[in-house]
Amino acid sequence: MNMAMGANRFAKITLLSLFLSFAAALLFYNCCLDKIITAMYRGDSLPFLNHLIHDTSGTPLSYYIIRARLVFSYLTLIAAAAHLCLAAVLARSYARRIIVEFFTTPTSPMNLAIFRIAVFVGVLSQIHPSETIWFGKVPHVLQMAPVGVGWLLPHLPVSEALLTIAVILLFVVCATGILGLFTRTSALLALLGSFYVLGVPEFYGTVEHYHHLLWFLAILAVSPSGDALSLDAILKASKRKSKGPAVLPQPSVVYSLPLRFACLLMGLIYFFPGFWKIRISGFDWAFTDNLRYVMYARWMDLDAFTPFFRLDLHPLLYRSIALGTLVFELSFILVIFSPRLRILAALAGLGFHFGSGMFMRIPFFDLWICYVALFDVSGWITALRRRLSARRLPAGKLSQNLVESEDSRNIAVDGVPARLYVPVAIVGTLLLLASLSWGARGIVRGWPFACYPRFAWNPGSEVDSMEILAVTPTGEILFQDTPDLHRLLKYHAFGGQLGSLLQTRTKDPNGFAERMKAIWSLHVQQDPRLEKASIVRCYRVTLNTIPELRHVNPIQRELIFELKLGS
Repeated sequence: MNMAMGANRFAKITLLSLFLSFAAALLFYNCCLDKIITAMYRGDSLPFLNHLIHDTSGTPLSYYIIRARLVFSYLTLIAAAAHLCLAAVLARSYARRIIVEFFTTPTSPMNLAIFRIAVFVGVLSQIHPSETIWFGKVPHVLQMAPVGVGWLLPHLPVSEALLTIAVILLFVVCATGILGLFTRTSALLALLGSFYVLGVPEFYGTVEHYHHLLWFLAILAVSPSGDALSLDAILKASKRKSKGPAVLPQPSVVYSLPLRFACLLMGLIYFFPGFWKIRISGFDWAFTDNLRYVMYARWMDLDAFTPFFRLDLHPLLYRSIALGTLVFELSFILVIFSPRLRILAALAGLGFHFGSGMFMRIPFFDLWICYVALFDVSGWITALRRRLSARRLPAGKLSQNLVESEDSRNIAVDGVPARLYVPVAIVGTLLLLASLSWGARGIVRGWPFACYPRFAWNPGSEVDSMEILAVTPTGEILFQDTPDLHRLLKYHAFGGQLGSLLQTRTKDPNGFAERMKAIWSLHVQQDPRLEKASIVRCYRVTLNTIPELRHVNPIQRELIFELKLGS
């Protein structure tokens, strides 16, 4: 008991020490580092520091300041990680107990069932029938294979008829999954259907990140998520009535292990974007105007969207939010090991997604709805029932009910057959390894695994885009400017195709021309009046993303392709 109390006290002291050290490092970073590097550059610092800078004539001071800030960011995070590792070693019994309890603490089948419902609802929220079926008529030459499916794409049939059937079937299995009818089969079929229906829009440019839905479906396919809140459970109970009183499923590691793997996968989803922000930009991602320009670039992608509250006009606020984002993304995977701190992680996550939804229109509803995996919702319901019962039942009856409730909650889980949890452990481990691989390599354009959006680079105030101008033989301009393309083509196809075309224009001129012709044929399908065009000109344009300067766009305009029709 005394050892446990000592370990707890040491853990709290360690966290306080880490917090104070990190705060001191950030203060030094903002107030002292640039001054020290400047003094070293000019030879005014300590002699051994001055010798660290060799070439002052051929290399500007800004280079050394940027490098020093980046290196200091790395060293600070390495020191923080070493601090945590040392604390874990010194309090190893406490750390071991936390990890063991994380994986082996039993939970109610209701918690897994609630997670099942959340996952299927998330899948339904990402099914957009008209948009998905539209990709059935997109020319195959416009396909851009994400990392992981390049081998499959040439053999994968994509047509309007197939997509229509697949969308309908996915709706059906999601409905049966929510109801808990043929639960495992529904999860497996939903996994296969989601790979196709949600995957096809990923094959034409922009990759939207809802990969976690497939991961969670894979876990559900090998989990007993239909043992509660399901038609399967009702049917099973009715069959057992003839053999005697029904026995309700008790809390077990079989129900908790799938949720723990889901929590770890969510942790990796957040961790790697934070890791790459530090890897590429260091703490400058938070302490400069990086976030403001990230928002500007995103607003330009959204047809010059501007939020009702101009966060970009408040530097102290958006820099504080940027720092909070880094802390949240890097610490989420650690915080989830503590049941008491999970509520803080969830609240921080909801705030993070609310802000990204409000200011960047990236709500990630299908991810944060899965936060139910973090909590013992069944325990909350039990506690609420107790409070309600306390008001209605006599004292004697109440005490009897409480004893029965406690007995059912604390049932032992030793001796659980391996066949019930080994499949979950295998699938969960494989998913974690794949997510680690894609995340560590920073692969954002992948399917069905990927590093989630990093937003690690500072895009600056200018971005390159493409403008298409179509004219008739009489000189009439049918349409011009990028926003028209947004209205004609779905965002998936348009956004990614632009980046690819601009990058491959010089590397593969023939492929560039073929893609431009395919894109134009799509435009004509969407708007038959464009058949009157005789010449289509494509321009590379440079746009200013600052809202107050959008009226000067385009800043630069360069003709890169001309297509003469009917010749």
